[in-house]
Amino acid sequence: MSAQSSAFPNRRHRLFYRKEKLQGACWEYEIVGGWLDVGVDSSTRQILHHTFRFYRPREATRRTFEGSEIVLRAAAEQWFFPDRWFSLLRFTTDNDDSIGYYVNFSRPLSEVRRDYYADIDLELDLWIDLDGTITELDRDEFEREIRADRLSAEWADAVIGAANDVTAAVTDCIARHGPDVEKTRDPLYGIPEFILLA
Repeated sequence: MSAQSSAFPNRRHRLFYRKEKLQGACWEYEIVGGWLDVGVDSSTRQILHHTFRFYRPREATRRTFEGSEIVLRAAAEQWFFPDRWFSLLRFTTDNDDSIGYYVNFSRPLSEVRRDYYADIDLELDLWIDLDGTITELDRDEFEREIRADRLSAEWADAVIGAANDVTAAVTDCIARHGPDVEKTRDPLYGIPEFILLA
């Protein structure tokens, strides 16, 4: 068993997660899902998977290489990475059709006590449409946290590096597979290839 697997064993009981903000706010919830052992190249990575539904579905625009349509965003699944500076959300319709992907840049997931995990939101985000179009979000909040000295230069550099890695991975997947990130979703875990390559 690798050191990473030892630190994040695939337990079969209740897991909890806390998201912290740089200004002190936080929220927490129980994970609906658990740890996955995902093969990437010649190694195995541990990734925490969570699913949830929204109390009130909202309209969202689903953009594919065939065009755009308005759908109802009803649910999502999320993957947390103890070895990367981001988490990934896949927003879905009521029948589990993907709407798009949201990359939330944060400190790598850590275990703060047994079965209780946390990360710190670092403000910058990316929205990835199904056709591979990438939209940067919340750059102003990210830069404001830097100016306020709540976001260190070291963490900011890690976020910029991670954003560049995700962008390059999406671009690479589109170049190899065409303008449809859904083609690259892992058939067993549902994780798109671009996030595993970033």
